Amino acid sequence: MKTIIIIFSIFLAQNCNNKATQLQLQEKLPSAIESVYFQRWIGGRQETGSGINFHIQFKTALPNGVQLKKVYFQNNEADFEEKDPTTFVAYFKFKPKSEIILDSDPKKEYGNKTPETNKLNSDLQPNEAILEFVKNEKVIKVKIQNIKEKELIAYPSARPRN
Repeated sequence: MKTIIIIFSIFLAQNCNNKATQLQLQEKLPSAIESVYFQRWIGGRQETGSGINFHIQFKTALPNGVQLKKVYFQNNEADFEEKDPTTFVAYFKFKPKSEIILDSDPKKEYGNKTPETNKLNSDLQPNEAILEFVKNEKVIKVKIQNIKEKELIAYPSARPRN
């Protein structure tokens, strides 16, 4: 009998933990979106790295008391910068992964760090994002879909000579 109670309590605890970690999303945005897209870029030199610029423009300014804070996109998160009352941009910058060792001998790969994943991002498709707003000190998260990708920007490795 004790075994059944222990198994039941473990199952109940796991079920409660799963429900607690589920994402609570709102359906409605505080303001309608005019356009949303992302654009990848790569630097002309290896040490420059690469990144993604995430752009969103609303049809009207966000209501008073509402701030757009973060975006969760393609297993990354970034803070938004306000360009004007309707336009916001988030910048994701990726450094070259020189600290990862790949080798046919697993002993040489010892010490590589496990990639970090964010539960909030793990269920998203590549063209989906979660926007985080703060409204009167309350955090609101809204999932958006069908985010368009613009053409890659490849920066030159050196300034052109005149």
